[in-house]
Amino acid sequence: MFTYSDYKILSAVPLADIKAYLYEIGVEEKSDLVYEYLGLKIEVIIGINNALINLNMPQHTVHVRGDKALAEKFLTDFRLRFLSAGG
Repeated sequence: MFTYSDYKILSAVPLADIKAYLYEIGVEEKSDLVYEYLGLKIEVIIGINNALINLNMPQHTVHVRGDKALAEKFLTDFRLRFLSAGG
């Protein structure tokens, strides 16, 4: 299992895909980009990585607060959902 020191993950997944996944697993939307799931508070912070010239890539932060074991499981499941082997 992955180890997370701050219970957040930087993601280049498009915001629409992140939202679709959250709704798919049954989150409750509390406010704009703030959700609750199994007692966890999940916040999506929008960002753009401009480090590469002429290439703006999303770099959103998914921040989770709550029970350590549940937060780690949520982030592991999130990562595995969007894992790509380059294909």
